Amino acid sequence: MILACCLIGFAAYLSIETANYFRIEFYRTRLSAGPMTLISDMVARQPPDQRVAYLERIARSMDTELGLRSAETLKLRPEEKKKLDRGGMVLRGGDGRKKAIVLTQIPGVPDQYLYGVGEHITESQARGLALLMVDYLSSEAPSQWDAMLKAVNARFGFPVKRVAPHLLELEPDKRDQLFNKHEPIVLFSQRRGSGTYVTSMVLLPKTGEVLVLGPQDMFNWYPLEMLVVIVLFCLLAVGLAAYGLVKPLELRLSTLEKTVLRMRGGDLSARVETDGRRDAIGQLAVTLNGMAEHIQRLLSAQKELTRAVSHELRTPVARIRFGLEMMVDEENVERREKHFEDIDRDIDQLDKLIDEILTYSKLEEGTPVLNFTMIDLDALLRRIEQESRALGKPIAVDYVAPDLSAEKRFAEGEERYIHRIVQNFVGNAMRYANSHVRITYEVIGDLFRIDVDDDGPGIPPEDRQRVFQPFTRLDDSRTRTSGGYGLGLSIVARIAFWHGGKAKVGESDMGGARFSFYWPRLQSLRESS
Repeated sequence: MILACCLIGFAAYLSIETANYFRIEFYRTRLSAGPMTLISDMVARQPPDQRVAYLERIARSMDTELGLRSAETLKLRPEEKKKLDRGGMVLRGGDGRKKAIVLTQIPGVPDQYLYGVGEHITESQARGLALLMVDYLSSEAPSQWDAMLKAVNARFGFPVKRVAPHLLELEPDKRDQLFNKHEPIVLFSQRRGSGTYVTSMVLLPKTGEVLVLGPQDMFNWYPLEMLVVIVLFCLLAVGLAAYGLVKPLELRLSTLEKTVLRMRGGDLSARVETDGRRDAIGQLAVTLNGMAEHIQRLLSAQKELTRAVSHELRTPVARIRFGLEMMVDEENVERREKHFEDIDRDIDQLDKLIDEILTYSKLEEGTPVLNFTMIDLDALLRRIEQESRALGKPIAVDYVAPDLSAEKRFAEGEERYIHRIVQNFVGNAMRYANSHVRITYEVIGDLFRIDVDDDGPGIPPEDRQRVFQPFTRLDDSRTRTSGGYGLGLSIVARIAFWHGGKAKVGESDMGGARFSFYWPRLQSLRESS
């Protein structure tokens, strides 16, 4: 905030100084053009040997510095000399606060220029200029004065006119000075919002009229008090703008805080209402909602997993306990050996169940570390075909290779996980197929798709989404020898998710079920796919 105030103050100071600079330049040009032209004309009328003395009298009466200079003495630049030769005026001013130098050429006198120095109009200059105007008009008959004043007003930056004495409202001392002592008077006036003005008056002896010059702007610098006003105004504007920007953000952050407090209190269903804005807070709200949904899903999955695991562990543990009790009472060696083999088989199943649970938990809880490489899908599917046939089951497993170019056989993924997906699909298909299982793949744009079809009974449409939920068994009558624990397809779904793809089940043209897995051929195409 302090830095903002300093920047605003510095900008306001520069603005005032810049405005003053251009104002003084304009003021000097407008105010100097007429008097300097008039003085140069009056000097030109004088005999050459009297011009310097005449100019010195004018300088003393106006209390200013005037002189005659040559081009060499003035060191005129080419553009300045060209302008002066055309009858123009050259203004040399420093930074605006220093006295300015005004140059104009003496009409009809080559290489002689009128040189004047001044800052702004003073009382002496106003009085001297009035006397000079009387001399100028007195050189001609009064009948010519209107034309002469018209020419003067065209060049001066303030009005010059003749006024009848009875039209003037003057204080007694000023009236006495003007009409009785025949001295020029100078009046000062203030105009609200415009500054100080000076008006000079002098009596015209030939007509008895009063020559009024002005009002002339004395030029007032923009004061530093204006800097304070500008700074305060800018700070107020910045404050209002900041309030207008921050207040909506504060309200939205307050909404986020309330939602987080509800979540901390255990209400994981709390969500932040998003209005579609894609700013930082909008992104934060979307992220918070996504995080809440993920946490809620994890907790739900944890509860379901805990409940299902306790149920699944109960049967093999009970069988092991029963087998141990039978071994204690059994005297027949062969039967005792049979009980031992049953217990060993149950322990193997417990190991497999625990392995499935750990795998599912790893894929469910967070982002696993995947080593994506380019996989030769044709070689992978042929290997799975051979592994499935090696099981010796009376089910024909065939891999049907599509007619694709060699480069389209490769896709990016974690090979061991892709292998597990297809192996799981084939295992399920062999479990329910009547006689035949088919493996194939195809490329659809930037997607790679693997299909496993069987000729079994298929899966009803209403159950096709449930098969990917953990511990789901569509056939509750299945025994442990014909099925698993309902985690295989759940693991498949999570592997597909971390590959940026999906696993689906539908109806096969062979009459049974079709399990499909599709994902981007390149992981860089995940967003576009």
